[in-house]
Amino acid sequence: MKFYKNGIMIYCQMVKTGKPVASMALQERYVESAIALITKEYELKACVESLAEGWVTLYIYKYSHIPEVIKSIPQAPKTVFDHWLLGKLFGYEEVAIQEFLVTKKLL
Repeated sequence: MKFYKNGIMIYCQMVKTGKPVASMALQERYVESAIALITKEYELKACVESLAEGWVTLYIYKYSHIPEVIKSIPQAPKTVFDHWLLGKLFGYEEVAIQEFLVTKKLL
């Protein structure tokens, strides 16, 4: 858990200061201690999604509606809207999303 703790702490600070959600891959054996750190030390919320055998995606967030948004995001974004939604969800500025869309030739 030591390896993941610093990353979780950084992501918690980012969510505390305005980022809607942060996520990271995490081994299942660390989920309980990670969620305890997030909820007790940072007073934030967390949920997990299965990623691969023995691994989950850990989401860190502040607002209760975020898990519903996470459930509705596409696994493989294809449209401008898909990319825009992911960009907003992960706290990117509008200009950064625009630059990404232009770089990827989606506009």
